[in-house]
Amino acid sequence: MPTQIKISKEMILDAAFDIVRLQGMEKLSNRELANKLKCSIRPIYYQFENVKDLQKELYKKIEKYFYKFLLDNMVDGIPQYKQIGINYIKFAKKEKKLFQTLFMNETGQTPNAFVSKAGDDYKKIAEFVKISTNLNDGDIKDFHTKMWIFCHGIASLVANNTIILTDEQIKQLLSYEFQALMLLEENPKNKWVLEERDN
Repeated sequence: MPTQIKISKEMILDAAFDIVRLQGMEKLSNRELANKLKCSIRPIYYQFENVKDLQKELYKKIEKYFYKFLLDNMVDGIPQYKQIGINYIKFAKKEKKLFQTLFMNETGQTPNAFVSKAGDDYKKIAEFVKISTNLNDGDIKDFHTKMWIFCHGIASLVANNTIILTDEQIKQLLSYEFQALMLLEENPKNKWVLEERDN
């Protein structure tokens, strides 16, 4: 008699991760999971009360994978905070479905709350911001939020093949935005002035 394999919570989450990574969250279902795990849907119901419970745990797993991608792929010669932006865009290109799951769904959160919700992983990034900017702790989150919105715009365009940018162009754009935000920090009352001109 063949030995039955117990389907653990982690096995289900790993299978769900693989499905979403290749096909997106909309393709995730108990039936798809059961097919992938070669089991009935009963073990899935046993480990997770409902689909929302499963999705919530899966989101945490994807988020951890995302931050590991950002923080592990560092190279010498480029400021760490700049590399966070570069790796963010690389993640969007390489892991399109996971990127969509994390960043292209309704959350109802403010930008500041959204970028800092990852707790300890966000704190590591905040340390890189401090090293690069010398800003005080109260201004770091606001600076990072502005930088993230800009970076996310590039990532979304590149991930959807809307535009093509070389690695060098991406680095240059991130540098320009960083410098512009630093100038704004030095002169917070700076405003765009539109001059009236005769036609």
